[in-house]
Amino acid sequence: MAESSEIRKMEDALKKAETSFHVLFEKMNGDGSARVVCDCNYKDLLEALRILFRKLHGEVSALGAATINPRLESVSSEEPDSVDAWNEIAFRCNSKTFRQCVDDALFDALMRINHAIRFSPEMLKAVEDSDTVIGSSMRHAVNFAKALERLLSLYLMLIHSEGVPELSRLNPEVKRFQLSSSLFLRSTLKGLAMELDSRFVKHDVFSSGRTFRYAHGEFTSVVLKSIRGVNEFYGYGEAKRVLSEHFGAFASGRYNLPLLVSGLPGLGKTQMTIAYCLKFSELTLILAGPEDLQEGLEGLIAKLTPCRNKKFVLFFDDIDTRSINWYYFRTYIGGSFSLPPNMMVVLASNYGFPPNISSRGRVFNFPLFDEIRCQEMIEDLFLSRGMKHITPDLLSVIAADYVEAFGQKEFDELSPRTLARYLELYLDDSAKRRRMLELSRGEVITRPDSQVFYEMNMKLLRALYGEEAIDEVRKKELDIR
Repeated sequence: MAESSEIRKMEDALKKAETSFHVLFEKMNGDGSARVVCDCNYKDLLEALRILFRKLHGEVSALGAATINPRLESVSSEEPDSVDAWNEIAFRCNSKTFRQCVDDALFDALMRINHAIRFSPEMLKAVEDSDTVIGSSMRHAVNFAKALERLLSLYLMLIHSEGVPELSRLNPEVKRFQLSSSLFLRSTLKGLAMELDSRFVKHDVFSSGRTFRYAHGEFTSVVLKSIRGVNEFYGYGEAKRVLSEHFGAFASGRYNLPLLVSGLPGLGKTQMTIAYCLKFSELTLILAGPEDLQEGLEGLIAKLTPCRNKKFVLFFDDIDTRSINWYYFRTYIGGSFSLPPNMMVVLASNYGFPPNISSRGRVFNFPLFDEIRCQEMIEDLFLSRGMKHITPDLLSVIAADYVEAFGQKEFDELSPRTLARYLELYLDDSAKRRRMLELSRGEVITRPDSQVFYEMNMKLLRALYGEEAIDEVRKKELDIR
């Protein structure tokens, strides 16, 4: 019969392992009635370990009786026992060793618990203090590794106290399990903290850039080569002011109010929004699809929540506000739940937003592109190039030439997008620049045809919103008159 002291040691090891298991790997369920294993890469293995602990509670006293030992390994009962649990653990390790799986599971837990701290010189100091999060969680990880190693060695010793039966039910791999080479048994607390930091860097998908596309539950780093710098946008001063102010407030931590941007196609909503977001180095841009504003919104927020050391702008572009199911937006943004303070939602659409949605954020409507804003853009470009004496007549003849180019089918629309292309060509054509300057000094000054802009805008409004939108615009014109 095994010594009673060995049984007590096993009971002590089991208690210590379970205590740290609760801290590192478990959380309360939704109604607080039970503990559940946290979602992680090793959830199946951890579930098997938890089952093992429960089985051992009922068997630990019987393990001291020599006549019971062969039964554990060679005789199957109706109910699964600790042998079955160990075999399941061996299966869950797959191609990795038991030691690798335990170390990885412990580091995963430490990353989840300490995600808000990350590595810093202060963390090396804090890990020595058991009253800090990093210090307490690291001690539990070391305690768990020590207790599990002790539990394993005592278990194998007790069930083999009278030799190994010829037909053992215990997977031979379990007999080769060992934790003596675990980092948690060989390293100092500071050494473990440095290893934790290296794993943070390795697993931090957001360390590879500032712009990511989110699709099918995964984040992919992207390079947006077509996005211009904020100093390359001309005109639309109010839009630039609003975007700079709003993203700046979020970057500085003042608020994370949703930004709702609307306007006709071609006005530069997407380009300008992205450019002003990336202007602030503190912000990371997430490009998500319309489906992630609906059923996928909760999952997206959940994936970003652990990364509290970063500020995320969740940009949903080209949203059809007429067909979106707004239930999820209303629930997670200003509804039953509050969006974490390190996340801000930006929506861009060619359509207006419903009143019960616009009331939850800051709304900016890009104004229509007409002959006035066309000339403002041209003037803004010249000012950025250092030109100080820009006459209204020069602006007029250039705008008129742009409208003429549109009439000659050189561009398929009148918009800030095509005006930007026209101005690129204009600046590269010295002969054209001289001709425009001469025309601006003539007796007859050509003016941009406002009717062409009006017809283009009416065409877009009719295509997007129908005749009701046209009637609304005409009503406003009559009210102004």
